Amino acid sequence: MTFGDLGRNALSNLGRRKVRTMLTSIGVIVGILTIVTMVSLGIGVRLEINKQFKAIGLERVFIRPQEGERNFFTQFAPPQRSKPITDAEVARWRQLPKVKEVVAEVDLPLGVASGLRIGDRTQQISVEGPANALNQVPFQQPPTAIAGQIELPSTAGSMVLTAGALRELNIGRDQAPSLVGQSVEIVLQAPRGEQQAFSFTVVGVSTDESPVVRVPLPDRIAMKSWWFNKPELLKSDGYDSVTILADDVNTASALVGQIRAEGFRVQSLELILSLADQVFTVINVMLSSVGGLALLVASLGIVNTMIMSIYERTREIGTLKAIGASRGDIRLMFMLEAGLIGLMGGVIGILAGYGLGKLLNRVILWYIEREQLPVRGDFFVVTPSLVLYSLLFATLIGIVAGLYPANQAAKLDPLMALRHE
Repeated sequence: MTFGDLGRNALSNLGRRKVRTMLTSIGVIVGILTIVTMVSLGIGVRLEINKQFKAIGLERVFIRPQEGERNFFTQFAPPQRSKPITDAEVARWRQLPKVKEVVAEVDLPLGVASGLRIGDRTQQISVEGPANALNQVPFQQPPTAIAGQIELPSTAGSMVLTAGALRELNIGRDQAPSLVGQSVEIVLQAPRGEQQAFSFTVVGVSTDESPVVRVPLPDRIAMKSWWFNKPELLKSDGYDSVTILADDVNTASALVGQIRAEGFRVQSLELILSLADQVFTVINVMLSSVGGLALLVASLGIVNTMIMSIYERTREIGTLKAIGASRGDIRLMFMLEAGLIGLMGGVIGILAGYGLGKLLNRVILWYIEREQLPVRGDFFVVTPSLVLYSLLFATLIGIVAGLYPANQAAKLDPLMALRHE
């Protein structure tokens, strides 16, 4: 018998028991649907994260000072810096080839009691530096101006308010233009009871919903110096962090190794993205195993269906052997039937998984829009490779499940088969 004859015979046999064939393939459909939905979610989220990281720039290198280890007696105290980032280090990094920009930062610790005073209103508030492309986080849309300008000058005495800060002060956005040019104060109150006021002029109000105020680097240095009573803060502690923007990813990778060898703690978006890819690979394998379990159950259903088919078609098998069909022909015919069940279940499962992904993606985007979250994109992405591997896997499951029944059919004695009632 030719392969074409065997294929047509297998299709004809499956068509004779349409309901049973469809019920048998349901397990394969559920397994492939689960795999396609889960893996497409992993692929979609990974692609979206990659897009966001690349939009921000993989050429950034983040540097922090090396700190000493904490113990029981120093766990609540500021960590001692064994390798501080000084002005000399920042100036040297600015002179490195293929370095576009170097931004040094000083942060006020969360424990600093700072209050924003506008007229007769005072509200506890956090103080941060300017928001820019170098410190933007993934998925976060850059803020825009409600009033005035939101780019801080490098000189001391300027402040940008955020929409979140206005909310904390119970000030409406419609009042934002009147705040531009107004004098405000940041009041620090030390645990020892002392207070110190720092004066600022509001230059703008941004759409940022974080309840913070943004002030230039010199003001943050002055506030932190007063809080810790360290007039020479940069000489003793140095900067809290430095961000370097390189010309390209290769330069950034080289800088990571070079600066880490100097004793500083270094990270880059490329390294973070590489780690995220490894994590998503593990997650995809775990998610696929859920569908694999469903396919294992489906394979048992295929085995049962094929064994029942052998009992029903014993005389047919005997007739085929009597007219010259070999054991290999009989084995191949039943394996083709089992493989076709897997293939049919795989096709329907892929289509169902694709449709379910589209539906879930709309639900997720609806929820994101309702909550006004700064995230957009397709979170379920069915790639051609996922379709191909799913079809091959479903077909292989069917063939493997049909191997035992096919061997049993091939072993039947033709005389005994012809006498079977």
